[in-house]
This record gives sequence, structure tokens and C-alpha cells, in this order.
Amino acid sequence: MRLKEHFQANNAVYWANLGRFTNLLVVLNISFFFLTELVTTQDYYYTFYSLLALGIVYLGLLLPTGLLDRLWYYLIFVACELVAVHFVVVSVAFWVSTNRS
Repeated sequence: MRLKEHFQANNAVYWANLGRFTNLLVVLNISFFFLTELVTTQDYYYTFYSLLALGIVYLGLLLPTGLLDRLWYYLIFVACELVAVHFVVVSVAFWVSTNRS
């Protein structure tokens, strides 16, 4: 079975998992960086970039355009999710390095 056919057969599962992972990253961003006041006290902006990328993914999840069964459309939002993950990882590294006692 080709990749495209496999995606079209299981696209609901992939989109649902992308939505769950996006929710997890939003909660992680808010709990780590806003509640610890890293964003407000040290003017750290990578958290906002991550939330912006996650917002783009949410738009793709919430605005069904008839392209939900297209692999390239899904890969665009997976790429945005990877950008958000990159900013979260960099933010965690910054948070760990600045909060040493």
C-alpha cells in the first residue's frame, strides 16, 4: 500500500493525534514559561514563537477546507508543529540554564 493511500485511509487518526500533541505543547508552554514568569521578567520571546506556530496548527485543525485527506496539507501542519517543538526545546534549555541556584 502506498503512503498516500495509507494516509487517506487513516487521516482521522493522524489529525486527532496532531490535535492532542498540540494541546500538550500549549499546556507545556503556559505552565513552564508563563507561570514561572520567565517571559515577563526576562523578555524571552521564543515561547511566543512556539505559541504562534501552534496557533497555525490549530487553524489547520479547526478550519476544515476539504483538504484534510491530502498528505501535503497534513505535512504543512506537521512542519509547523516541528517548529513549535524546536522552540519549546530551546525554551526548556534556556529555562534550565537560567534557573540554576
